[in-house]
Amino acid sequence: MVCNFNCIYCQVDRSGPAEKGTDLFSAEPKINLSPFLQHICHELKETLDLVKTGRISSLSPFDRIPAELRHLSDIAISGDGEPTTSPYFYEVVEEVLRIKGNFPIVLITNASGLNRPKVQHAIDLMYQHNGEVWAKLDAGSDAYYREVSRTNVPLQDIVRNLILTAQRHPIIIQSCFNNIDGITPPPDEIERYSLLLKEISESGGKIRLVQIYTVARPPAESYVTPLAEKELTLIAKKVEEITDIPTEIYG
Repeated sequence: MVCNFNCIYCQVDRSGPAEKGTDLFSAEPKINLSPFLQHICHELKETLDLVKTGRISSLSPFDRIPAELRHLSDIAISGDGEPTTSPYFYEVVEEVLRIKGNFPIVLITNASGLNRPKVQHAIDLMYQHNGEVWAKLDAGSDAYYREVSRTNVPLQDIVRNLILTAQRHPIIIQSCFNNIDGITPPPDEIERYSLLLKEISESGGKIRLVQIYTVARPPAESYVTPLAEKELTLIAKKVEEITDIPTEIYG
């Protein structure tokens, strides 16, 4: 899987391949999809069987997880890249839904491909089967967005795609804020970010929750460090003050 963002807080070092930060939505050569889907489904079925029978708790490292945390929250379509860049996104979603049982399914996305017709159809299908979209938005201004996300996809396209999707289904917004060279996100940037969330809501978009978090794993860029809990709390308070949308923080 590839990514059309090159976020400064990502733990994946994307300094190599030249396509990182590009749109990546051009047509790709056709492949024989059947073996690919069979492999995905086989691994997912095996994992779900381990969870259902409880056998996963006997395997390392899951045997060290506290008993109260030994449950499957959801099946996430994510990875170290952007899922919607795949030309076979719809087909993969269709197969995962076929075998997932009653477990929820979540798409974790940077929102750049949410306007693609087949992606929209796949999302509609997900919501018919206990699914949800968790979409990222890490900035309020073009300048801060370019600094953090390092992509050629315009911020206005991200906002447009969030509105498009949230008008159809309730979504969760995930936002990662950090110290950059020891500097916390400026207050005016947080206000602009909050106003973008308000714009989505006032355009008829349904945001069920905003998740404010900070880097938890060592990022590829050493100048990115986590915010303190009190700093995350201040951001969340500003979001709720401007938007009246429920907000949670994760340190």
